[in-house]
Amino acid sequence: MNHFFMAGRIEKITKSGGKRQAEGGKPPSAIVLLQYGPSRESGNGPVEFINASLIRIPAFRFEKIADKLEVGSIVAIAGHVQGIVKKVMEESYLTNELVADNVRVGALDFLFEEEEEVE
Repeated sequence: MNHFFMAGRIEKITKSGGKRQAEGGKPPSAIVLLQYGPSRESGNGPVEFINASLIRIPAFRFEKIADKLEVGSIVAIAGHVQGIVKKVMEESYLTNELVADNVRVGALDFLFEEEEEVE
């Protein structure tokens, strides 16, 4: 019940070393910013809808596909949602993160082609 499927264009890739890398040079996990709809201009409102999501790719999975992922790549990602507790300035809060279980790169450009006008 906690699964998702998302297709879009990678706008940013951030590698996170954290404990794993410090302990012995193990590969990092990554967070990708996936744009799944048209970009929207930002306004000054209290809430903005950006048609993009952050998705974590675990280290063992990122290690296998890192050379295929680049900004601008079209990908399809299937994964799961998990709850996490974060601490910020002595305060803890519960949030959710999207975690990739399967990442397919390329051959998905048709998802972002402009529709042809029919006369």
